Amino acid sequence: MLDLLLGILGTPAIILGLVAMIGLLLQKKSVGQVFAGSLKTALGMLVLSAGASLIVTEILPFVNLFTHVFNLNGFAASSEAVVGAMQTTVPIIASTSALIMAIGFLVNIVLARFTPLKYIFLTGHMMWILSVALSYSLYTLGYNEITIIVLGALLHGLILTLLPAIAQPMVRKIIGNDSIAIAHLTTLGTVISAQIGGFVGDKSKSAEDIKLPESLEFFKDTSISVSLVMMIFYLVVVIAAGADTVAEYAGEQNYILFGLLKAMGFAAGILILLQGVRMFLGELVPSFKGIADKLVPGAIPALDVPALFGFAPNSLMIGFIMAVIGMIVGMFVSSAVFGSTPLVSIIGAFFTGGVAGIMGNATGGRRGSIVSGFIYGFLLIFLSGMLYTMFDFAAVGAGGVGHDCIDIMVLMMLLKQPFIGIPIIIGVYALYSYREINYSKTKRSLS
Repeated sequence: MLDLLLGILGTPAIILGLVAMIGLLLQKKSVGQVFAGSLKTALGMLVLSAGASLIVTEILPFVNLFTHVFNLNGFAASSEAVVGAMQTTVPIIASTSALIMAIGFLVNIVLARFTPLKYIFLTGHMMWILSVALSYSLYTLGYNEITIIVLGALLHGLILTLLPAIAQPMVRKIIGNDSIAIAHLTTLGTVISAQIGGFVGDKSKSAEDIKLPESLEFFKDTSISVSLVMMIFYLVVVIAAGADTVAEYAGEQNYILFGLLKAMGFAAGILILLQGVRMFLGELVPSFKGIADKLVPGAIPALDVPALFGFAPNSLMIGFIMAVIGMIVGMFVSSAVFGSTPLVSIIGAFFTGGVAGIMGNATGGRRGSIVSGFIYGFLLIFLSGMLYTMFDFAAVGAGGVGHDCIDIMVLMMLLKQPFIGIPIIIGVYALYSYREINYSKTKRSLS
């Protein structure tokens, strides 16, 4: 039974389909409406996942060739790889993290019901990464299994509820309301980067208002702009690597053609992903009203970061490009400061560097988007290098890989000194609860 529950929690399409179904049932919709709404929500998430998988598949050769061209000998930045290795290698982490994830999600729902922070975290793989990171951190402190499960589950639920609240002021600026929130473990990085971007930018000059000559209007089409950017990236790398090296990935195909097709495949993945976002949001947000009205009054669904992509496509591209540049700078700085070299994460640059660009545009316009994307990319790599020197990942089967989720990095650093770190987390939760109360009062007074 536990395996079934954990399987459900680890499958975003099923989670969101069930959420939609519960919401529609609470609204007393017909059987047909409940079935259609639930299925379309799940299908939308599966379409999004298919797009994300295609993006990863198409970019992996680029990452490997990039590493070869620049003769890099570092570690890959991938939180999924780190926690997956830990679960496989250390039985106590595998068993305790599973319970932390299941119980922690229930704690999230309880906190959303009874505290001012009404956010329900619905990004399954982020819940999984957080549960393993908590289990590992508490395990390294020497706590027993019961303590790891109880303390880990409470912290898990607390963090799941808190992170969307931290991002919500930015999300509100982007979409203009509180219909959705963002549930991701890069919140601190994107929000801090966007705030810095806001200090140096001018939000009256939005990246979305960039005027192009009529002959260049096609750049406003996301599929065209993404394709061209990735073609440039890929062509530079495949030409620098040479035909013989690229042949390891391209086989008999011409190496230039291989690069062009991979770039277009990446863009195709983006289009599939965006279609999935539109599909599941169109069903999920109206159905979530039932949960908000009946089970958790005022509840806000917190979703994965692609939910923001369609609101600011220009800013997404700016954030992506600048995050790559920031990561390259961070890679060399980390090598010099820590003696460890996290490799550039193109996936992180697009999915969350892009969101940093979107948030930076909301706070500081096009200049804010540029600065925010760069700072986010730099922070991700620099902090990953720092964390890699603080923890012995190789001892738990995760040698050669490091984290790429900034919130996880900060959390693990805080838990190095739990009697300081845990009160800080609770204090931040109290602070954002107070801010949420004040926001609600202001909103009511204006309505």
